[in-house]
Amino acid sequence: MKNIIILFFLTFSLVTNAQIKQTQLPASKSIVGIWRQTTWVQNDKSFKILTGNYKVINTDSTYFTFVTWPEKTVIGHYGSYEITSDSTLVEHIITHSIHPNLNGKDQFTKFKQIDENTMNMAWSLDNKNWVNEEWTRLPLSR
Repeated sequence: MKNIIILFFLTFSLVTNAQIKQTQLPASKSIVGIWRQTTWVQNDKSFKILTGNYKVINTDSTYFTFVTWPEKTVIGHYGSYEITSDSTLVEHIITHSIHPNLNGKDQFTKFKQIDENTMNMAWSLDNKNWVNEEWTRLPLSR
């Protein structure tokens, strides 16, 4: 009986640990991760900037962005995403706190990973006018 109880607790512990590991953000070479905007392109001119704009792309097809200002940090927008090809995705915005008129809208995004820690993104709400940005992956502590 004692062995059965020990086996039960070991099995329960292993199952619980496996479930916890699946819900954590993994170290990744894909777009999943925590990114910081480091370049902004306007009128074909590239500006290297270290912004307070961050994007978290989760394994469960959800994402959120947050913006840090000297006075406060806000969630810029969040929702779910759908990868539609090897270089495009659609962000389904649930709430956009900076531009509430974007609540419930889809944002079309082109992306290209330069390497595992650098990604170019271009986004558009109308599929005509594009905003180009570069994002750098933040390293996760081990």
